Amino acid sequence: MIDQANGRHSGAESTTTAVVVQADDALVLHGTTASLAATGRVEVLPAERMAEADVVVLITAEVTTGTLQAMSRVTEATAGRARIVLVADRVSEPQLRFAAGHGVVAFLTRSRTSGSRLLAAVLESHRGEPVPSARRLNVLRDQLRSSRDGAVPGEPRPADLAAREIDVLRMLAEGMDVMQIAAELTYSERLIKSVIHSVVKRFGLRNRTHAVAHAIRIGIL
Repeated sequence: MIDQANGRHSGAESTTTAVVVQADDALVLHGTTASLAATGRVEVLPAERMAEADVVVLITAEVTTGTLQAMSRVTEATAGRARIVLVADRVSEPQLRFAAGHGVVAFLTRSRTSGSRLLAAVLESHRGEPVPSARRLNVLRDQLRSSRDGAVPGEPRPADLAAREIDVLRMLAEGMDVMQIAAELTYSERLIKSVIHSVVKRFGLRNRTHAVAHAIRIGIL
């Protein structure tokens, strides 16, 4: 069946979800985009193709006026069709109210959001039944309250990373290579590579870039 509002197939024959990711940190943007694209379950579009997006992911440490303006731009570019997943660590009640009225259908706490959880939110936002605007704010409030009650079971906590691992990830985030990190920490290059490999393997990540993005997302960096 064709959804007349956007020309895409709906129901069991639904096409791949088209997603645009926006973030206030270039590293987070790169890591999240790569993570979603690697799943093969969504089509990640560049920002200039916003009008084609089914879902827009907005990632920010703190919701600001710029974040709210970004929501308005999404609504304008997609004629209100695209659904927005907001990923942030801090959001106020007035901001949440604005978000509910400007296309935001899901809220995730950035420091507790894994790649798999974000993917699930994106897919559910696109394929799930639309929430009436009158109820959307209550849904977002419930999601915010749940995020504050405690960590999601199975999600890694900052304490799960050793100080040495955090130091290595921080230096990677600063653009240092393995040789520079080894010299700075007075370790061998082999040990630095081992530390990176351990973090990547333990948390099911793909590479060092994904590891840095993950550390930022859970609030370590």
